[in-house]
Amino acid sequence: MASGTHGQAWEDWGEVDPLFAILTEPKYRHGGGDVNEFLQGGQGAVRDLLGQTDQLNIGMDRDSALDFGCGVGRLTGGLADYFRRVVGVDVAPSMLDTARTLHSERNNCEFALNQAHDLHWIPDASFDFVLCLLVLQHLDSTASMEMFLREFVRVLRPGGAIVVQLPSSVPAHKIPLPSWRTRRGLQVRTARLLRRAGIPAKVLYRRFDWVPQMTLLALPDERTRKVLEEAGGRIVHATPAATDSGGTIDRTYFVTR
Repeated sequence: MASGTHGQAWEDWGEVDPLFAILTEPKYRHGGGDVNEFLQGGQGAVRDLLGQTDQLNIGMDRDSALDFGCGVGRLTGGLADYFRRVVGVDVAPSMLDTARTLHSERNNCEFALNQAHDLHWIPDASFDFVLCLLVLQHLDSTASMEMFLREFVRVLRPGGAIVVQLPSSVPAHKIPLPSWRTRRGLQVRTARLLRRAGIPAKVLYRRFDWVPQMTLLALPDERTRKVLEEAGGRIVHATPAATDSGGTIDRTYFVTR
């Protein structure tokens, strides 16, 4: 999860509004929403995913799990209910600081910073379960997306399960900025310039309603399948394509080796 533009964006989000960055529901904006409800949603999501892997007869061992792109640990905590040891990995120190605070009472949760282009520090066949939901699209290139798909297979124990969700298509167009002649357009452009000049993210978020800009990439379904299979993975199931309100199409892959 190499650092760069996307890494800085996640670091900024971790400082200004980490829960909203992970679960973009209006109630979590500007520090709103209930933290317990936020975490319980992650527990429910993990429960459902593990139920699906059980039905597919993969990932039955529950010793260790990896949560890639863990953010503040919404899913990490859910995994900790089922696995002896869980490692959450993220690119942003600010996200990890919050994760450690939220899960300080869980002695089976570890959180690690990874700003490299791979997971070279993790030995082969280290985890029974690898989880990565809607994270890879925020990397800096499709080559990075492919690298981490290969790494997920490498660090998975034989018979284990990978659950990875990523877009196969994103809208080609970009939402244009408001005209600089409007109050909002001037506000957005000024905030971006001030951030580049080093003005703290919290100040800009509070006073200008500035938001960190993240990349949004896709990996076509056929390419995702090819990368996973060439790395030694076996795709047991892939969900039908789902389209969100913005036109992004994604799939969830259930993989073993």
